[in-house]
Amino acid sequence: MRLVLDIGNTKTTIGLWEGGALSSVINIDTNNFLTRLSRYKHKSIEQIYFVSVISSSQTKHIVQELKSLFGCKTIQIKSTSKLLSVSNGYKFPAKLGSDRWVSIVASYNLYQKSIFIVDCGTAISLDFINNEAKHLGGYILGGFQGYMNSFMDAYNLRGIKTKTMSFKSKKSMPTTTIEAVYKGYNLMIISSIESAFREFKKSNKQSPLLIISGGYGAKISKQLSIKNKFEPNLVIKSIGLISDSLENI
Repeated sequence: MRLVLDIGNTKTTIGLWEGGALSSVINIDTNNFLTRLSRYKHKSIEQIYFVSVISSSQTKHIVQELKSLFGCKTIQIKSTSKLLSVSNGYKFPAKLGSDRWVSIVASYNLYQKSIFIVDCGTAISLDFINNEAKHLGGYILGGFQGYMNSFMDAYNLRGIKTKTMSFKSKKSMPTTTIEAVYKGYNLMIISSIESAFREFKKSNKQSPLLIISGGYGAKISKQLSIKNKFEPNLVIKSIGLISDSLENI
């Protein structure tokens, strides 16, 4: 059994990987996640695989804590120029977020075709992989909280407060300020994804598989007019799949 971790700037996702399946998934604040790991101590954890987008000093501290808690092999998957036949499209491969990289590598190896991945988290990332296992690059769009913060200096809009993103029906025109703000974000994100998908499809010999993931992914997935596959735990599932492949090499 392996412990798989996606350590993010604000949230960390934890899960167990065994027999090619993911279980016991929880999502908690990164600042507190080490205290929650005690619930896994009674499990037969043989290895730990993880990705991290926080600082190297913070990551080093976490690795030390993991080894102290579980006393097993701890492996960090980092972005590289190539992994499991997939080529990294970034000019400087190490600069690609490792959470994006594992999703890219695992998704291509799982489906063996061109793929368009949309990860809807704190920011929204769009990544393109062609049918020759080459990551072509991608886009990063502002997340919902950043979008809301952009209204802070507007006198008539700065009083708008919200805690979560709420996608409403896109069939009717907004008739209140709060609706205009919400549906404006909805229009911006959905239009961006669908436009990028069409452009990517034109350049490929086959229609790409559209995969949606992340905390806001379920809401975005339902709004798209393009057929897509929603994977709520894509990053840690990808870590598990990659760990299987690396262990078999």
